[in-house]
Amino acid sequence: MSKSQSPEVQAKLLALTELSGIGDKRALSLVEAAGGIDSVFEASLEKFRDLHYVDQATYDSLQKLDETIEQYIERITSASEEGISLLTPIDDEYPDKLLSHHAPLTLFLKGDYSLLEANRLSFAGSRDASDETLEWTQEVSSTLAVEGYCIVSGGAFGVDAAAHEAALDAGGNTIIVSPSGHNNPYPAANAELFDRVEQNGLIISHRFPDEEPARGGFLYRNKTNSALSSGIVIAAASKDGGSMAQYEAAIKQGKQVFVPAKSVGANPNEGLRQMRSSNQASIIESANDLLSKDSSQAGQKTLGDW
Repeated sequence: MSKSQSPEVQAKLLALTELSGIGDKRALSLVEAAGGIDSVFEASLEKFRDLHYVDQATYDSLQKLDETIEQYIERITSASEEGISLLTPIDDEYPDKLLSHHAPLTLFLKGDYSLLEANRLSFAGSRDASDETLEWTQEVSSTLAVEGYCIVSGGAFGVDAAAHEAALDAGGNTIIVSPSGHNNPYPAANAELFDRVEQNGLIISHRFPDEEPARGGFLYRNKTNSALSSGIVIAAASKDGGSMAQYEAAIKQGKQVFVPAKSVGANPNEGLRQMRSSNQASIIESANDLLSKDSSQAGQKTLGDW
C-alpha cells in the first residue's frame, strides 16, 4: 500500500500505548499536543500541560521507549512479510469514517484494500438466529451487494456469516472485521469463510497476526463494524446480547440502524422489539425498503440520505 507511514513511525505511535494510563485515544492526543509523532519524543513536559494524565513519571517513561519501539518495528515488519499491511490514524489511507467516529490505532489489512473506499453497509445479529432470519439476511445482503454496496460484518456464526456469504455468492464485495489476528480466524470453524473473504474481499483486524481475541475486543470490533459504514442492519437480537451492544454503539455514532419488520419473523427478537419501539431505527421488510427514496416516507431517512 502507498501513503502509509514507515514501520518506524507507526511503531512510535503504538509504543505510546505501553505508557501507564495511555490507550488509543490518549496516544492520539499526545501526538496532537506535540504537533506530530516525532515531536512527542522531543517535546518538553510543558507541551502536555493540558493533558491531566501526563505527569512527570509518565513523561520520564516516554523517554525510555526505544526498546519498545524496536519491538513494534519487528512485529509490523513481520506482518508485512506475511502480506498483512498496517494502517494507523496518522496514515493518509486510514478510512475517514473511522477517524470521525472511532479511531483504533491498528488496522491490519489483508485482501482488497480498495474496499476501504467502497460504499459500505454493515450487518450484525445473533449467532443463534433462526433459519428464517438467515434467509432474510441473505436476501437483503445479496440485493445490496448487487446494488454496489460492500457488506461489512464480523465473521461470526449466524447473521454475520450469512451476510458475508450472500454478498460473495452475488458477486459482490464484503469485509470481515475480525476480533482476532489474521492467522487465528475467530471462530475457527469459520476458517473457510475467512479464506474466501481474504481472496475475494478484505479482512480487517485490530490485532497482530498471531493474537487471539482480546478481553473487550468484541465490543471494540463492534464499534469499527458500524463506524466503517453509512448504516447497519441488525437482523436479530436478544435482550442482552452483543447485538444490543452493537445497536448502542451505532446509535452513539449517529448511524442509521435498520431492523426487520415484525412480519419478517426474525428471531431472537427481544432486542428487535426494543429497537422498533425506540424511534431510533428504521423498520424494513426487504432491501428495497432500505434502498427506497420514495418521498412518501416523509421524515424517515433512508440509506441514500446518509
